[in-house]
Amino acid sequence: MTVNTLKIACLGDVMCGDSFYNLGYGAGSSLMKEGISFLNKEIVDHLKSHDIVMGNIECVLSDVGRDDRKLRTLHMRGRPETAEYLAGWGINVAHLANNHIMEHGLEAALNTVENLQQAGINIIGAGKNHRFEAGFEPVRIELKDHNIILFGACLRKEKYAYDGGGKLEALLDMVRQESLNKSLVIVSVHWGDELMDRPALWQHKLQDQLKEAGASLIIGHHPHVFQGVSANNDSLTAYSMGNFIFDNNNKLTQWSGILSIQISENKIIDWKITPIVQHANHYPVIAEGDMREFLQKECKRRCELLQQPLPEQEYEESYRRELEHLTNVCRRKMWWRLIRHWNRFPLVFWPQILMRPLQRRLGTW
Repeated sequence: MTVNTLKIACLGDVMCGDSFYNLGYGAGSSLMKEGISFLNKEIVDHLKSHDIVMGNIECVLSDVGRDDRKLRTLHMRGRPETAEYLAGWGINVAHLANNHIMEHGLEAALNTVENLQQAGINIIGAGKNHRFEAGFEPVRIELKDHNIILFGACLRKEKYAYDGGGKLEALLDMVRQESLNKSLVIVSVHWGDELMDRPALWQHKLQDQLKEAGASLIIGHHPHVFQGVSANNDSLTAYSMGNFIFDNNNKLTQWSGILSIQISENKIIDWKITPIVQHANHYPVIAEGDMREFLQKECKRRCELLQQPLPEQEYEESYRRELEHLTNVCRRKMWWRLIRHWNRFPLVFWPQILMRPLQRRLGTW
């Protein structure tokens, strides 16, 4: 490895609160019990062996608007001190353009930015001046003779989503401009469909556009599952890195990987996936033994899926059928889990739980 080799680690979704179905015993509750020790030394040492460690922060890290009597204010909310833990684990770039950053309002999102910055973490995807205003605000990092430019964007059009600062055309223009300066351009993007083991056809086409514009690395998230990596010396696309920290109880989401990339003279000289699995208390551990071997084979299979072109109509129809099936199964399982563990929820929350489906339909949740 040459002296100026740059090592970048890319993580999946980092959700440091409790999800609706795990309130009181989710990732956030476990994290608050364990503090900085929530991640074990092996995985922290692995992260700290990289120069840049980036992840999608899939929740607010703020107490602004929190009310312990109201379920709505607790869902997917991490405590402010979590920002210090993230920094202590080696995470130094936080992507915020996703479909949950506005879950608890603008003030909580702005407070999340403040807490992350105070911990020394770079912010991408929070718009102009990192205030969720119009305009992409790239992060510029000069390290080991490399000039790195990082963008964050979200392509999920949902109620609590923030797009990163502008339209796709504006992002492509900025990527073109930065690539002319011989910068290493990294685009972190929230896109795709949950639980699918492969990207949609439109994502294949968009990654071609981003690469043509000059993006060297395209790092995706949102589906909660690993979706494969496509790479050559000039560019790399990881369509979805799955979950790093999350309390989703779906078995499909309980393993993922850490993507390690080595860069020298703006060229990708090596990359690998380190498989991770989710512990019962929602923290990730590096897979070992038979599980590691199995997941390495599964990662390889998903990478190979990207190299198997199908007629567009056939691909779209197959994709749509599988997505509909996975979505329906997932919803049934989540509600069944909620019913089976009804006694874990304080009685004060049950009227709110039963009203949630109606509130979602009315757009008030």
